[in-house]
Amino acid sequence: MASDASQALRMWIDFDGTLVEPNVAIILVEEFARDGKRVAHEIDEELHSGKITLREAWERQVALLPGDRMTEMADWSVRNTPFRAGASDLLALLRRHHVPTSIVSGGLDFYIHPILKHAGIDLPVYSDVLKLVPPNGLLLSHPHGHATCRLCGICKAQTVREHVVDGRRSVFAGDGSTDKYAAEVADIVFARRRLKGYCEKSGIPHYPFEEFGPVTEQLRRWLEDAEPLPTPRRLGLVDSPCPISRERFAAA
Repeated sequence: MASDASQALRMWIDFDGTLVEPNVAIILVEEFARDGKRVAHEIDEELHSGKITLREAWERQVALLPGDRMTEMADWSVRNTPFRAGASDLLALLRRHHVPTSIVSGGLDFYIHPILKHAGIDLPVYSDVLKLVPPNGLLLSHPHGHATCRLCGICKAQTVREHVVDGRRSVFAGDGSTDKYAAEVADIVFARRRLKGYCEKSGIPHYPFEEFGPVTEQLRRWLEDAEPLPTPRRLGLVDSPCPISRERFAAA
């Protein structure tokens, strides 16, 4: 029998490296930019080591992408982006229990939407936006960015907190260091790869996963077996560089 958890949860899923296996943005730079493999690796390493911000990484990556091949890049992404094992079962469970679910991504809309559409997935997407500026220029914008903070393109922490309504608890699933601020303010966190290491280091309670099977099973226990949700924790970190995280900690 279904529990009240279906009315108590709001799900957020990162895209690159979480819902889908690869980091599509990095692969596009590797595939379409001059000397792409070397440059993509350098940018990724500088980002995750903290030498540059996510916004700076995107500015450098977008500058390398050929605007006259935007449609080709989107089509290539659709053909070459596998979903993480268990993704369809996870999304089916969330649909079955009417849990509001959205994609929150530091990636770009021009490849996210076609990949989801091709897979028959209809979910709201919060991401950065890339537009073609004739004749062959590319314009990067951040419609979900923070008003003053420039660490990230999309402010995942703000997006996750702003869209929690009706007392629902936010559930976030992510994989990278660019997901860490969302993890700091989400009520429940599922983490893999770099995000898992960050949660362990920062003392953020989380459920580790690689494929989606354990995520789906844990959610099923809450949604169908009436297993109690975890005890609410104090959200945010007092020393976080993210203003949303610091504000959330101060308000607790």
